[in-house]
This record gives sequence, C-alpha cells and structure tokens, in this order.
Amino acid sequence: MRTFETILASLVWATVALAAVDSDASADTSTITLRSTVLLQQGQPATLADIAHLAGEEALRLAQTPIDTTTLRPDPAGWRKIDAQALRTILEPHDPMWGAIQLRAGPTYIRTFAAPTQSPDQAPEPPTANSPAAPGTVRQLAEHHIARVFKTDPKDLQVLWVEATEGLLDHSTKDLLPHIDDAGRSDRMALRITLYDREANVIAEGSARAQVRIRRDVAVLSNDVPRRRIITPTDFRIERRWTDATESPADTTTVAGREAASNLKAGQPIRESDVHTRVAVKRGDRVQIRIITPTVTASLLARALRDARIGETIEFESIAPSRADRLRFEARVDSAGSAVAVAGGLSR
Repeated sequence: MRTFETILASLVWATVALAAVDSDASADTSTITLRSTVLLQQGQPATLADIAHLAGEEALRLAQTPIDTTTLRPDPAGWRKIDAQALRTILEPHDPMWGAIQLRAGPTYIRTFAAPTQSPDQAPEPPTANSPAAPGTVRQLAEHHIARVFKTDPKDLQVLWVEATEGLLDHSTKDLLPHIDDAGRSDRMALRITLYDREANVIAEGSARAQVRIRRDVAVLSNDVPRRRIITPTDFRIERRWTDATESPADTTTVAGREAASNLKAGQPIRESDVHTRVAVKRGDRVQIRIITPTVTASLLARALRDARIGETIEFESIAPSRADRLRFEARVDSAGSAVAVAGGLSR
C-alpha cells in the first residue's frame, strides 16, 4: 500500500488550484449536519443543536431554534423523522436567509422516553452491607476514596470489606497523614494504605480488599432483541439497580439506536458489550472523503472496502475508470456517508 502522504500528493496536488479555491470559498461556510438518531426525555424542548452538529457562525446563531416534533407523525415504534424538507419548513420562519447554510446528512429520527419512575432512595438496599463507617477512621477515608475512584456519590456506594490487615480499618486518622494506593481490581478492589505522622514516620500500614457495588440507572430489556437488530426505546425500561462496580452497563441515554451485538433476552440489564454503534458505512458504499493537510483541503469520492461505524478508521479506494488509477488509503468515518483523512504534511 502506498504511504498516506504519497496518496495525498497524487490526489491533492493534481487538483490543488481547484481545492485552494474551494478552501477559500468554504472558509466562512456554515453547515448543519443532521444526527442519525436523537433520544429526548419527555417534556424536554428540542432545539436545532439537539438534532444536528453545527459548524460556522451562521449555523451556531440558529443553535437555540426550537424544533417542534409534535407536528411530525410518529411511526409505529414512536420515531419521528425530520428530513431536509421538514427542517427547511421549521427554519424559514426564524431566518429567511438560512438557505446559505449547507445542510448535510439526514434524516434524523427522534423519539422521547420517560424518566425513571423510581427515585434513588426507593431502590432496594443491597444485601450484606457493612454498618456505617465510624467518623475519623481509615475505613471512612478508604470508602470516600473508592467513591472518588468510581465517580459516584457515597450514598450510591456499598463497600463490603472482606479482608484487611488487623486493626487497620478501625485506626484513627487524627493528626496523621494517610496515603492510599490502588493495588488492583478484579471482582474485588484492593487498597494499600499507609499512615504517616507529621515527621513522615510510618505509624501504620497494611492492605484491605472489598467487594464494591454501585447504585445506578441501567437499561433493562422489556423483550428479546435478536443480534444485529437496532434497539428502540420500546425495547427497554430504565431502572435504578445495585450492580457490581466491575460491571459496565450501557449508557441509558445512548442505548436507543445502537445495534445488538448478540441475542439479548428480556429482563437482562444491557451491558456496554451487548451493543455497538450502528453501521454508518457499508462495504461498497460511495463515501465523500475530506482530505486535510496543513496547506490545502480537498474532497473526493471513494468506495468503502468494509463496513464501519462512526469513529472507526477503515480502508477506502478512490473512484476511477481504470483499476491502475485507483488509490487505496485509510480514513476515519465521521458520519453516514462521509469520512476524514488527515496528514501532517506532504512528501513526494
């Protein structure tokens, strides 16, 4: 495969004059790029910034333009579609001159979901919880350290100490300087703890291990979802549950619109590994590639050589009548139908 710089030299220098003109002309161009799917909480007013990526001064000026989705007819699953024509109808009353802004991608599918009905204080208490830590002890300090590590509120944390150096957790921290190191994580979290006095003398040291559970929102499947099907808001409900800290539940705000990585069963919490981003580019699709260098920006049409999701870097082949003229290079997919290739410089 040719080096990326060589490919850029072949593609960009051949059209440098035209690309330079395009670059100058588009320097002030604003763009509205519609997102593929948007999930909004019921009662949340939607704005243009919620449904699209905005770039440029003119587009950003319209960021807070309200988008009334109630005028759009939902499909059987509850998704409402905003295409280019619908967006034009919405924006024209707010800014008759918005037509100078480039509109890309689309359509956008929008659906609302209900907020969790169960408050954090109503979630069932986990079993085998330790009694509250005594104030001013190593244990209290260690549990606050664990809460910071997992970025959660201490009230949503349950720590069950299963092993510790004798007397360490109950040791007072008064007039001492504690130091806590993470000593490893698996199904249990291990800590190495040292207490110093003001002259840096070691007063006590040892280790402790604990099982850690976190109370958090999780998406729980309401029905079976087969592999490769796109998950919709009707497929799951949001519940407040205690989970092991080592688990990685999927982000409840982004589950809808993602693809099932395997056959999923009703009643199971959705883990991050259970879903992945929807395929944005399929093998054989023609994709618009933006090629960016320090001196010039150009674009060309190329064919994807495999399926890819947003954020993935894959190989493309430029479109040319003769196979000998086709060039292969890598670019990162940034939306459905478009990708970006960047190089630090050109070499001949």
